[in-house]
Amino acid sequence: MEFLTSRKERTSYGLWFVGQNIIYFIVLSYLSIFLTDEVGIGAGAVAVLFVIARTWDAINDPMLGALVDRTNPKNGKFKPWVNAASVFMPIATIALFWSFNGSGAMNLTYAYISYIIWGMLYTISDVPIFALATTMTDVPDERVSIISIGRLAAGIATMIIGIIAPQLISNLGYLTTAVSLMILSLIIMLPLRLYVRERVVYTREDKINFTTMKNAVFKNKYLLVFYAAFIAIGSTMTSMTIAPYFAKWNLGDIGVQTTIMATLALPMVLIPALTPKLVKLFGKRNIFIWGISSSIVFGVIQYFVGYENFTLFLILNALKSIGMFAPMMMMGIFTADCVEYGAYTTGVRNEGVTFSVQTFSAKLGSAISAALALVVIQGFGYDGLAATQTAEALNGIWFALAFIPIIGLVIALIIFVWKYDLSEEDVQRMIDEMEGQKEVKNA
Repeated sequence: MEFLTSRKERTSYGLWFVGQNIIYFIVLSYLSIFLTDEVGIGAGAVAVLFVIARTWDAINDPMLGALVDRTNPKNGKFKPWVNAASVFMPIATIALFWSFNGSGAMNLTYAYISYIIWGMLYTISDVPIFALATTMTDVPDERVSIISIGRLAAGIATMIIGIIAPQLISNLGYLTTAVSLMILSLIIMLPLRLYVRERVVYTREDKINFTTMKNAVFKNKYLLVFYAAFIAIGSTMTSMTIAPYFAKWNLGDIGVQTTIMATLALPMVLIPALTPKLVKLFGKRNIFIWGISSSIVFGVIQYFVGYENFTLFLILNALKSIGMFAPMMMMGIFTADCVEYGAYTTGVRNEGVTFSVQTFSAKLGSAISAALALVVIQGFGYDGLAATQTAEALNGIWFALAFIPIIGLVIALIIFVWKYDLSEEDVQRMIDEMEGQKEVKNA
Protein backbone atom coordinates (compact mmCIF):
# COMPACT_ATOMS: atom_id res chain seq x y z
CA MET A 1 0.00 0.00 0.00
CA GLU A 2 1.30 3.47 -0.88
CA PHE A 3 1.10 6.17 1.81
CA LEU A 4 1.17 9.77 0.59
CA THR A 5 1.62 13.03 2.48
CA SER A 6 -0.23 16.34 2.32
CA ARG A 7 1.26 19.69 1.35
CA LYS A 8 0.72 20.96 4.89
CA GLU A 9 2.77 18.06 6.25
CA ARG A 10 5.61 18.61 3.82
CA THR A 11 5.64 22.33 4.62
CA SER A 12 5.72 21.65 8.37
CA TYR A 13 8.54 19.16 7.88
CA GLY A 14 10.50 21.77 5.94
CA LEU A 15 9.88 24.49 8.53
CA TRP A 16 11.25 22.22 11.24
CA PHE A 17 14.46 21.92 9.25
CA VAL A 18 14.72 25.69 8.98
CA GLY A 19 14.64 25.93 12.77
CA GLN A 20 17.03 23.04 13.32
CA ASN A 21 19.54 24.35 10.82
CA ILE A 22 19.47 27.87 12.21
CA ILE A 23 20.66 26.20 15.40
CA TYR A 24 23.24 24.05 13.61
CA PHE A 25 24.76 26.79 11.47
CA ILE A 26 25.06 29.43 14.19
CA VAL A 27 27.05 26.90 16.23
CA LEU A 28 29.08 25.71 13.25
CA SER A 29 29.86 29.22 12.01
CA TYR A 30 30.26 31.30 15.17
CA LEU A 31 31.01 29.17 18.23
CA SER A 32 34.74 28.97 17.55
CA ILE A 33 35.22 32.72 16.97
CA PHE A 34 33.04 33.41 20.02
CA LEU A 35 35.26 31.20 22.18
CA THR A 36 38.56 32.56 20.80
CA ASP A 37 37.80 36.25 20.29
CA GLU A 38 35.12 36.93 22.93
CA VAL A 39 35.68 34.45 25.76
CA GLY A 40 39.46 34.49 25.21
CA ILE A 41 40.13 30.74 25.02
CA GLY A 42 43.17 29.93 22.87
CA ALA A 43 42.59 28.53 19.38
CA GLY A 44 44.51 25.35 20.24
CA ALA A 45 42.41 24.73 23.37
CA VAL A 46 39.20 25.20 21.38
CA ALA A 47 40.50 22.75 18.77
CA VAL A 48 41.08 20.12 21.49
CA LEU A 49 37.61 20.82 22.87
CA PHE A 50 36.01 20.06 19.50
CA VAL A 51 37.95 16.83 19.08
CA ILE A 52 37.17 15.52 22.59
CA ALA A 53 33.49 16.45 22.40
CA ARG A 54 33.09 14.66 19.08
CA THR A 55 34.99 11.63 20.35
CA TRP A 56 32.25 11.32 22.95
CA ASP A 57 29.76 11.61 20.09
CA ALA A 58 31.44 8.62 18.48
CA ILE A 59 30.32 6.67 21.53
CA ASN A 60 26.87 8.10 22.16
CA ASP A 61 25.51 8.57 18.61
CA PRO A 62 24.96 4.83 17.92
CA MET A 63 23.64 4.44 21.49
CA LEU A 64 21.09 7.20 21.00
CA GLY A 65 20.22 5.81 17.57
CA ALA A 66 19.59 2.40 19.10
CA LEU A 67 17.50 4.02 21.83
CA VAL A 68 15.29 5.57 19.16
CA ASP A 69 14.97 2.18 17.45
CA ARG A 70 14.05 0.38 20.68
CA THR A 71 11.41 2.77 22.02
CA ASN A 72 7.85 3.02 20.76
CA PRO A 73 6.13 6.08 22.27
CA LYS A 74 2.33 6.26 22.05
CA ASN A 75 2.27 9.23 19.68
CA GLY A 76 4.63 7.76 17.06
CA LYS A 77 8.05 6.19 16.85
CA PHE A 78 10.06 9.26 15.82
CA LYS A 79 7.84 12.34 16.21
CA PRO A 80 7.91 12.51 20.05
CA TRP A 81 11.72 12.75 19.98
CA VAL A 82 11.53 15.57 17.46
CA ASN A 83 8.94 17.43 19.53
CA ALA A 84 11.09 17.25 22.65
CA ALA A 85 14.25 18.34 20.84
CA SER A 86 12.50 21.41 19.39
CA VAL A 87 12.28 22.81 22.92
CA PHE A 88 15.57 21.71 24.48
CA MET A 89 17.89 22.43 21.54
CA PRO A 90 17.27 26.21 21.51
CA ILE A 91 17.88 26.37 25.27
CA ALA A 92 21.16 24.46 24.95
CA THR A 93 22.27 26.73 22.09
CA ILE A 94 21.70 29.88 24.13
CA ALA A 95 23.80 28.31 26.88
CA LEU A 96 26.68 27.84 24.41
CA PHE A 97 26.91 31.59 23.77
CA TRP A 98 26.71 32.68 27.40
CA SER A 99 29.96 34.16 28.70
CA PHE A 100 30.00 34.69 32.46
CA ASN A 101 33.50 36.23 32.56
CA GLY A 102 34.97 33.51 34.73
CA SER A 103 38.57 32.40 35.01
CA GLY A 104 40.28 30.72 32.08
CA ALA A 105 39.79 27.26 33.60
CA MET A 106 36.13 27.94 34.43
CA ASN A 107 35.41 29.24 30.95
CA LEU A 108 36.97 26.19 29.35
CA THR A 109 35.15 23.79 31.69
CA TYR A 110 31.83 25.47 30.95
CA ALA A 111 32.55 25.30 27.21
CA TYR A 112 33.16 21.55 27.46
CA ILE A 113 29.99 20.84 29.43
CA SER A 114 27.68 23.03 27.36
CA TYR A 115 29.06 21.82 24.02
CA ILE A 116 28.86 18.12 24.90
CA ILE A 117 25.27 18.50 26.13
CA TRP A 118 24.38 20.41 22.97
CA GLY A 119 25.86 17.66 20.80
CA MET A 120 23.79 14.96 22.50
CA LEU A 121 20.59 16.99 22.15
CA TYR A 122 21.36 17.61 18.49
CA THR A 123 21.68 13.87 17.90
CA ILE A 124 18.30 13.32 19.56
CA SER A 125 16.82 15.75 17.04
CA ASP A 126 18.72 14.78 13.91
CA VAL A 127 18.33 11.00 13.90
CA PRO A 128 14.52 10.96 14.31
CA ILE A 129 13.78 13.86 11.92
CA PHE A 130 15.38 12.08 8.96
CA ALA A 131 13.98 8.69 9.99
CA LEU A 132 10.54 10.33 10.26
CA ALA A 133 10.47 10.68 6.46
CA THR A 134 10.54 6.88 6.13
CA THR A 135 7.36 6.56 8.24
CA MET A 136 5.53 9.48 6.62
CA THR A 137 5.53 7.67 3.26
CA ASP A 138 6.76 4.43 1.70
CA VAL A 139 7.02 5.88 -1.83
CA PRO A 140 10.71 6.49 -2.76
CA ASP A 141 9.98 9.44 -5.08
CA GLU A 142 7.94 11.15 -2.39
CA ARG A 143 10.70 10.56 0.14
CA VAL A 144 13.08 12.31 -2.23
CA SER A 145 10.62 15.20 -2.39
CA ILE A 146 10.18 15.38 1.39
CA ILE A 147 13.88 15.21 2.18
CA SER A 148 14.58 17.72 -0.58
CA ILE A 149 12.19 20.11 1.16
CA GLY A 150 14.27 19.58 4.28
CA ARG A 151 17.45 20.40 2.36
CA LEU A 152 15.79 23.51 0.87
CA ALA A 153 14.95 24.52 4.42
CA ALA A 154 18.58 23.97 5.42
CA GLY A 155 19.60 26.32 2.62
CA ILE A 156 17.18 28.96 3.89
CA ALA A 157 18.57 28.56 7.40
CA THR A 158 22.11 28.96 6.06
CA MET A 159 21.08 32.23 4.42
CA ILE A 160 19.44 33.45 7.62
CA ILE A 161 22.62 32.79 9.58
CA GLY A 162 24.98 33.99 6.87
CA ILE A 163 23.10 37.18 6.02
CA ILE A 164 21.42 38.21 9.28
CA ALA A 165 23.71 36.84 12.00
CA PRO A 166 26.79 38.98 11.16
CA GLN A 167 24.71 42.15 11.42
CA LEU A 168 23.04 41.03 14.64
CA ILE A 169 26.38 40.08 16.17
CA SER A 170 27.93 43.41 15.17
CA ASN A 171 25.07 45.40 16.75
CA LEU A 172 23.77 43.21 19.57
CA GLY A 173 26.56 40.82 20.51
CA TYR A 174 26.64 37.03 20.52
CA LEU A 175 24.28 36.25 23.40
CA THR A 176 21.45 38.52 22.29
CA THR A 177 21.83 37.23 18.75
CA ALA A 178 21.61 33.64 20.00
CA VAL A 179 18.51 34.37 22.10
CA SER A 180 16.76 36.12 19.18
CA LEU A 181 17.52 33.35 16.71
CA MET A 182 16.55 30.58 19.14
CA ILE A 183 13.14 32.16 19.75
CA LEU A 184 12.68 32.25 15.98
CA SER A 185 13.78 28.60 15.70
CA LEU A 186 11.36 27.45 18.38
CA ILE A 187 8.41 29.20 16.73
CA ILE A 188 9.01 27.83 13.24
CA MET A 189 9.56 24.26 14.47
CA LEU A 190 6.12 24.11 16.14
CA PRO A 191 3.92 23.27 13.07
CA LEU A 192 5.47 19.79 12.76
CA ARG A 193 4.01 18.98 16.17
CA LEU A 194 0.53 19.75 14.83
CA TYR A 195 0.44 18.45 11.28
CA VAL A 196 2.97 15.68 10.53
CA ARG A 197 1.73 12.09 10.78
CA GLU A 198 3.53 8.75 10.91
CA ARG A 199 1.65 6.35 8.63
CA VAL A 200 3.99 3.50 7.74
CA VAL A 201 4.52 0.79 10.35
CA TYR A 202 7.39 -1.60 9.72
CA THR A 203 8.01 -5.03 11.21
CA ARG A 204 11.03 -4.71 13.48
CA GLU A 205 13.23 -6.83 15.71
CA ASP A 206 12.01 -6.87 19.30
CA LYS A 207 15.52 -6.38 20.61
CA ILE A 208 18.18 -4.02 19.36
CA ASN A 209 21.52 -5.21 20.72
CA PHE A 210 25.17 -4.65 19.91
CA THR A 211 25.15 -7.30 17.17
CA THR A 212 22.18 -5.80 15.33
CA MET A 213 23.70 -2.32 15.71
CA LYS A 214 27.01 -3.57 14.34
CA ASN A 215 25.32 -5.34 11.44
CA ALA A 216 23.21 -2.28 10.63
CA VAL A 217 26.41 -0.32 10.04
CA PHE A 218 29.14 -2.73 8.96
CA LYS A 219 27.01 -4.96 6.73
CA ASN A 220 25.71 -1.92 4.89
CA LYS A 221 28.52 -1.31 2.42
CA TYR A 222 26.86 1.66 0.72
CA LEU A 223 26.33 3.40 4.05
CA LEU A 224 30.04 3.00 4.82
CA VAL A 225 31.15 4.15 1.37
CA PHE A 226 28.91 7.20 1.23
CA TYR A 227 29.80 8.40 4.71
CA ALA A 228 33.51 7.74 4.22
CA ALA A 229 33.25 10.21 1.33
CA PHE A 230 31.06 12.54 3.36
CA ILE A 231 33.49 12.56 6.31
CA ALA A 232 36.36 13.32 3.93
CA ILE A 233 34.48 16.40 2.76
CA GLY A 234 33.20 17.45 6.18
CA SER A 235 36.49 17.05 8.04
CA THR A 236 38.28 19.38 5.59
CA MET A 237 35.46 21.91 5.21
CA THR A 238 37.45 24.46 7.20
CA SER A 239 35.80 27.33 5.30
CA MET A 240 32.70 27.11 7.52
CA THR A 241 34.72 27.83 10.65
CA ILE A 242 37.12 30.28 9.05
CA ALA A 243 34.57 32.43 7.18
CA PRO A 244 33.92 34.82 10.11
CA TYR A 245 37.68 35.12 10.76
CA PHE A 246 38.22 35.83 7.05
CA ALA A 247 35.54 38.54 7.00
CA LYS A 248 36.73 40.12 10.24
CA TRP A 249 40.49 40.13 9.62
CA ASN A 250 41.24 39.68 5.90
CA LEU A 251 38.35 41.85 4.68
CA GLY A 252 38.23 44.15 7.69
CA ASP A 253 34.59 43.73 8.73
CA ILE A 254 32.72 40.65 9.98
CA GLY A 255 29.59 42.17 8.45
CA VAL A 256 31.05 41.57 4.96
CA GLN A 257 30.09 37.94 5.45
CA THR A 258 26.55 39.08 4.71
CA THR A 259 27.64 40.00 1.17
CA ILE A 260 29.43 36.69 0.71
CA MET A 261 26.40 34.70 1.81
CA ALA A 262 24.05 36.80 -0.33
CA THR A 263 25.82 35.54 -3.46
CA LEU A 264 24.98 31.98 -2.42
CA ALA A 265 21.30 32.68 -1.78
CA LEU A 266 19.98 31.68 -5.21
CA PRO A 267 21.74 28.30 -5.50
CA MET A 268 20.81 27.47 -1.90
CA VAL A 269 17.15 27.86 -2.77
CA LEU A 270 17.14 26.50 -6.33
CA ILE A 271 19.19 23.34 -5.90
CA PRO A 272 16.98 21.66 -3.24
CA ALA A 273 13.85 22.72 -5.14
CA LEU A 274 15.21 21.12 -8.33
CA THR A 275 16.68 18.03 -6.64
CA PRO A 276 13.72 15.65 -7.30
CA LYS A 277 13.77 16.50 -11.03
CA LEU A 278 17.56 16.35 -11.20
CA VAL A 279 17.56 12.93 -9.52
CA LYS A 280 15.02 11.61 -12.04
CA LEU A 281 17.01 13.00 -14.97
CA PHE A 282 20.57 12.17 -13.94
CA GLY A 283 20.51 9.96 -10.84
CA LYS A 284 21.97 10.71 -7.43
CA ARG A 285 25.34 9.16 -8.20
CA ASN A 286 25.97 11.30 -11.28
CA ILE A 287 24.88 14.47 -9.50
CA PHE A 288 27.32 13.73 -6.68
CA ILE A 289 30.23 13.07 -9.04
CA TRP A 290 29.73 16.07 -11.31
CA GLY A 291 28.93 18.41 -8.45
CA ILE A 292 32.09 17.54 -6.51
CA SER A 293 34.21 17.67 -9.67
CA SER A 294 33.06 21.18 -10.56
CA SER A 295 33.59 22.35 -6.98
CA ILE A 296 37.20 21.12 -7.14
CA VAL A 297 37.86 22.99 -10.39
CA PHE A 298 36.41 26.31 -9.22
CA GLY A 299 38.03 25.92 -5.80
CA VAL A 300 41.50 25.58 -7.31
CA ILE A 301 40.92 28.63 -9.52
CA GLN A 302 39.67 30.67 -6.57
CA TYR A 303 42.64 29.81 -4.37
CA PHE A 304 45.23 30.91 -6.93
CA VAL A 305 43.29 34.00 -8.04
CA GLY A 306 42.94 35.24 -4.45
CA TYR A 307 40.52 37.78 -3.02
CA GLU A 308 42.01 41.13 -3.99
CA ASN A 309 39.37 41.35 -6.75
CA PHE A 310 36.38 40.93 -4.44
CA THR A 311 33.80 40.68 -7.23
CA LEU A 312 35.71 37.83 -8.89
CA PHE A 313 36.09 36.18 -5.50
CA LEU A 314 32.31 36.25 -5.01
CA ILE A 315 31.62 34.82 -8.48
CA LEU A 316 34.06 31.95 -8.02
CA ASN A 317 32.74 31.32 -4.52
CA ALA A 318 29.20 31.00 -5.86
CA LEU A 319 30.25 28.65 -8.67
CA LYS A 320 32.30 26.51 -6.31
CA SER A 321 29.41 26.31 -3.85
CA ILE A 322 26.85 25.27 -6.47
CA GLY A 323 28.87 22.14 -7.13
CA MET A 324 29.09 21.50 -3.40
CA PHE A 325 25.43 22.11 -2.56
CA ALA A 326 24.02 19.67 -5.10
CA PRO A 327 25.49 16.46 -3.63
CA MET A 328 25.61 17.56 0.01
CA MET A 329 21.92 18.46 0.08
CA MET A 330 21.10 14.88 -0.92
CA MET A 331 22.67 13.46 2.24
CA GLY A 332 19.35 12.35 3.75
CA ILE A 333 18.21 10.86 0.43
CA PHE A 334 21.34 8.71 0.22
CA THR A 335 20.82 7.59 3.82
CA ALA A 336 17.19 6.64 3.14
CA ASP A 337 18.43 4.44 0.29
CA CYS A 338 20.94 2.88 2.65
CA VAL A 339 18.12 2.12 5.12
CA GLU A 340 16.36 0.10 2.41
CA TYR A 341 19.59 -1.63 1.37
CA GLY A 342 20.31 -2.54 5.01
CA ALA A 343 16.80 -3.90 5.54
CA TYR A 344 17.07 -5.90 2.31
CA THR A 345 20.46 -7.45 3.09
CA THR A 346 20.10 -8.07 6.85
CA GLY A 347 16.34 -8.49 7.18
CA VAL A 348 16.22 -5.88 9.95
CA ARG A 349 15.15 -2.23 9.72
CA ASN A 350 17.31 0.03 11.86
CA GLU A 351 16.48 3.59 10.81
CA GLY A 352 17.70 5.03 14.10
CA VAL A 353 21.12 3.40 13.96
CA THR A 354 21.47 4.08 10.23
CA PHE A 355 20.59 7.76 10.51
CA SER A 356 22.81 8.06 13.57
CA VAL A 357 25.71 7.35 11.19
CA GLN A 358 24.58 10.40 9.23
CA THR A 359 24.40 12.52 12.39
CA PHE A 360 27.72 11.26 13.68
CA SER A 361 29.42 11.82 10.33
CA ALA A 362 28.13 15.40 10.11
CA LYS A 363 29.23 16.23 13.64
CA LEU A 364 32.54 14.40 13.35
CA GLY A 365 33.32 16.18 10.10
CA SER A 366 32.42 19.61 11.46
CA ALA A 367 34.42 19.02 14.64
CA ILE A 368 37.53 17.84 12.81
CA SER A 369 37.30 20.68 10.30
CA ALA A 370 36.84 23.26 13.06
CA ALA A 371 39.78 21.83 15.00
CA LEU A 372 41.91 21.64 11.86
CA ALA A 373 41.07 25.24 10.93
CA LEU A 374 42.03 26.52 14.38
CA VAL A 375 45.25 24.50 14.50
CA VAL A 376 46.23 25.82 11.07
CA ILE A 377 45.65 29.50 11.86
CA GLN A 378 47.38 29.15 15.22
CA GLY A 379 50.32 27.62 13.39
CA PHE A 380 50.40 30.72 11.22
CA GLY A 381 50.51 32.93 14.32
CA TYR A 382 46.85 33.87 14.84
CA ASP A 383 46.01 35.72 18.09
CA GLY A 384 42.31 36.25 18.74
CA LEU A 385 42.87 38.98 21.32
CA ALA A 386 45.29 41.01 19.18
CA ALA A 387 44.27 44.34 17.64
CA THR A 388 45.62 43.29 14.24
CA GLN A 389 46.91 40.10 12.64
CA THR A 390 50.27 39.57 10.97
CA ALA A 391 50.56 39.00 7.21
CA GLU A 392 51.45 35.39 7.95
CA ALA A 393 48.30 34.92 10.05
CA LEU A 394 46.17 36.42 7.26
CA ASN A 395 47.75 33.99 4.78
CA GLY A 396 46.92 31.16 7.15
CA ILE A 397 43.29 32.23 7.29
CA TRP A 398 43.12 32.29 3.46
CA PHE A 399 44.81 28.89 3.21
CA ALA A 400 42.30 27.37 5.65
CA LEU A 401 39.38 29.03 3.87
CA ALA A 402 40.18 28.22 0.25
CA PHE A 403 42.71 25.39 -0.09
CA ILE A 404 42.16 22.78 2.62
CA PRO A 405 38.55 21.98 1.50
CA ILE A 406 39.84 21.00 -1.95
CA ILE A 407 41.82 18.12 -0.43
CA GLY A 408 38.71 16.53 1.08
CA LEU A 409 36.74 16.93 -2.13
CA VAL A 410 39.38 15.04 -4.10
CA ILE A 411 39.48 12.20 -1.56
CA ALA A 412 35.66 11.97 -1.47
CA LEU A 413 35.43 11.86 -5.26
CA ILE A 414 37.91 8.97 -5.44
CA ILE A 415 36.07 6.97 -2.77
CA PHE A 416 32.64 7.54 -4.27
CA VAL A 417 33.54 6.81 -7.90
CA TRP A 418 35.43 3.68 -6.85
CA LYS A 419 32.85 2.05 -4.56
CA TYR A 420 29.33 3.52 -4.78
CA ASP A 421 27.08 2.06 -7.50
CA LEU A 422 23.65 1.77 -5.84
CA SER A 423 21.04 3.10 -8.28
CA GLU A 424 17.46 4.32 -7.90
CA GLU A 425 16.28 1.20 -9.76
CA ASP A 426 18.11 -1.04 -7.27
CA VAL A 427 16.42 0.65 -4.33
CA GLN A 428 12.95 0.37 -5.87
CA ARG A 429 13.53 -3.29 -6.65
CA MET A 430 14.52 -3.97 -3.02
CA ILE A 431 11.44 -2.18 -1.70
CA ASP A 432 9.16 -4.13 -4.07
CA GLU A 433 10.72 -7.47 -3.10
CA MET A 434 10.44 -6.74 0.63
CA GLU A 435 6.81 -5.67 0.19
CA GLY A 436 6.12 -8.87 -1.73
CA GLN A 437 7.69 -10.97 1.02
CA LYS A 438 5.59 -9.19 3.63
CA GLU A 439 2.39 -9.86 1.65
CA VAL A 440 3.28 -13.56 1.37
CA LYS A 441 3.82 -13.79 5.14
CA ASN A 442 0.50 -12.08 5.86
CA ALA A 443 -1.43 -14.25 3.37
